[in-house]
Amino acid sequence: MKKVIFVMLIVCLLVACSPSSKKGPIEVSAAEVLEKLSDERQNSFLLYVISDDCYSCDEYQKVIEEIEKQQPFEVYYLHINLKEKDADVKKMLDELKVTTGVLRQLPTTYYFYQGTLQAENRKEGYLEKKDLIAWLKNLHILH
Repeated sequence: MKKVIFVMLIVCLLVACSPSSKKGPIEVSAAEVLEKLSDERQNSFLLYVISDDCYSCDEYQKVIEEIEKQQPFEVYYLHINLKEKDADVKKMLDELKVTTGVLRQLPTTYYFYQGTLQAENRKEGYLEKKDLIAWLKNLHILH
């Protein structure tokens, strides 16, 4: 009897301590975004771009996290430094700009489908929660 209780206790601890598959938005670098776009197995994804000293970005990230907690979905974010000095990082950001176009406003959200970005799959600026949910439903990311 003690062995059964011990085994059940171990199982409960393992389940409680195991990492969840969804932990909110996943941070990626520009190089990782380019890598995902070139990989046919994972080149359809949602990405938003944020920066430091951007109040709208902070608030937008909270909205995305709130929606993701209610209805888990896979979402990536790229946190950029607008005053980046590192030549390699700047080069990757410039390469990414070829696909995304010039970043005119933050935050900006992109939905890449099969490695391409269509104009209607680019949203610039802060989106209200209801507007973001409607867009994600239209993209069939949320149901």
